[in-house]
Amino acid sequence: MHRRMGCLLALAVSLISGTTTTGQEKARYDQRWFYAQYNLLVDKSADEVISLISRAGKSGYNGMVLADYKLNVLERLPARYFKNVERVKKAASAAGIEIIPTVCPIGYSAGLLAHDPNLAEGIPVKAAPFIAMGGAVVPVPDPKARFRNGGLEDAKGDAFAGFAFQDEPGKSSFADSKVTHTGKLAVRMQDFKHHPAGNCRLSQRMKVRPFTCYRFSSWVKTKDLTPVGNFRLLALATGKEGRVLSYYDDTVKPTLDWTRIEVVFNSLEYTEVALMAGIWGGKSGTLWLDDLEFEELSLVNVLRRPGCPLVVADDDGKTIYEEGKDYLPVKDAKLGNDPWAGEYKFNHPGASIKLTAKSRIKNGQRLRVSWYHPVLTHSYQVMCCLTEPKIYDVMRDQIKRVNDLLKPKTFFLSHDEIRVANWCKACQDKGQSPGALLAGNMRQCVEIIKKVNPDAEMIVWSDMFDPHHNAVDRYYLVNGSLKNSWDGLPARVSVANWNGGSAEKSSKWFADRGHKQVIAGYYDGDLENFRQWHAATKDVSGIRGFLYTTWQHKYDHLEAYGKAMLAP
Repeated sequence: MHRRMGCLLALAVSLISGTTTTGQEKARYDQRWFYAQYNLLVDKSADEVISLISRAGKSGYNGMVLADYKLNVLERLPARYFKNVERVKKAASAAGIEIIPTVCPIGYSAGLLAHDPNLAEGIPVKAAPFIAMGGAVVPVPDPKARFRNGGLEDAKGDAFAGFAFQDEPGKSSFADSKVTHTGKLAVRMQDFKHHPAGNCRLSQRMKVRPFTCYRFSSWVKTKDLTPVGNFRLLALATGKEGRVLSYYDDTVKPTLDWTRIEVVFNSLEYTEVALMAGIWGGKSGTLWLDDLEFEELSLVNVLRRPGCPLVVADDDGKTIYEEGKDYLPVKDAKLGNDPWAGEYKFNHPGASIKLTAKSRIKNGQRLRVSWYHPVLTHSYQVMCCLTEPKIYDVMRDQIKRVNDLLKPKTFFLSHDEIRVANWCKACQDKGQSPGALLAGNMRQCVEIIKKVNPDAEMIVWSDMFDPHHNAVDRYYLVNGSLKNSWDGLPARVSVANWNGGSAEKSSKWFADRGHKQVIAGYYDGDLENFRQWHAATKDVSGIRGFLYTTWQHKYDHLEAYGKAMLAP
């Protein structure tokens, strides 16, 4: 009996240490981690994490990346949260699992913006025309900013008037008189096989004013539509460049009754855009569109911080009027608080500019108003400013609270998919590239962690520091190049490399710079992902570990990956 207990103990020690039961060979990866994105305020979620820890510990894992949004707002949480954290810590200790908390949400920045929504990166609206009327300064809408035949009531056969192109009229797109949102006609899209790429879209060109905020919307209905994620409302700059201006993908279900979908974008320096609605790469099912609209937005989610100044000027820009003296303080009450703190919507009226009793602005006077607004990418993502000093005050407090709560050996920096940067005045005044700004941001984040916990290790997602991935020119709505962002990434910071598309090049590049790496693999697939990564990195130095990375809580392969990580 004692001998059997000794064998079991030896097995347990070998799993944790990374040696095989013979003690002759070392495990393939020293750091064998899994990713857990859970809200520990919910008792059931804490129970699930504890269960995962138990499974992982038995399968040779020794680390859990805890991605809990609540780590950003610890000062707001009730006692129940901290009781659940203690339960998770106890389970992790018993299983030999290190807890690696995520901090510094640079990219998906809701956890920072919940503290101050004005810290979002702002894109400028420049010199929008306004007029003083009835004790307020109100926008003068552009009469040309409207769809021609947006109600889709004018059609010849199945071809709708007013559009630059319509994919496959009479074959894949049809004038439907039986199913409409309003009026007599809507467009029905189906049988996508008639287009070589499966596309079925309407497109119309629109003259726009540079650096202006616009909304493009449509009423949408679907039935058994696949792939539903390929539906888009898209704004593209015309001309050779064809820059994409909108990246907001609202959630459309395979079968959906009439629902209004919208995208909000800034025209940037462009004077004409192509507005496109429909599906790219459609496979099956039916899509209806009706009542397409295009409009200018005014002061919706207006940002108010030093790096995003609001300017009210006369028509020639020579006289600048004073807030508090000529007009009352301007604020959008729903900024970054819709439906909750750190989240942004544009489907509400913008802020108003009301004149004071002693205002120098006269009734009927034409004015120019400049302001800044955030932009959403991929349903909900809003990026914070990289340079506003308050950002670092917030992160300093967050990191200290996380350190006090978990006393981690390793912090996981969440820099990831930074899709909007270097537009606001705070960033522009630096006179640097986005890559240089990001490098400076990383240096400050590293210094904050070093001061809070000098002995802690650090690791960061790879993509924004990888020239073979996202550290490139004109990434999404980044204003300039992200190259040289890696200048701010010290060798002491490890990299969680998820560049599966260029695994060999990427991993070697980081290794040559002296970074240790953890492969961030799986991504809700199967064990083949592990094999591909292992083959690509087998000759690369400094590969310390593997992170079982799931965004969908799919832990079906947890044990299989654990076994593969332990193999010599």
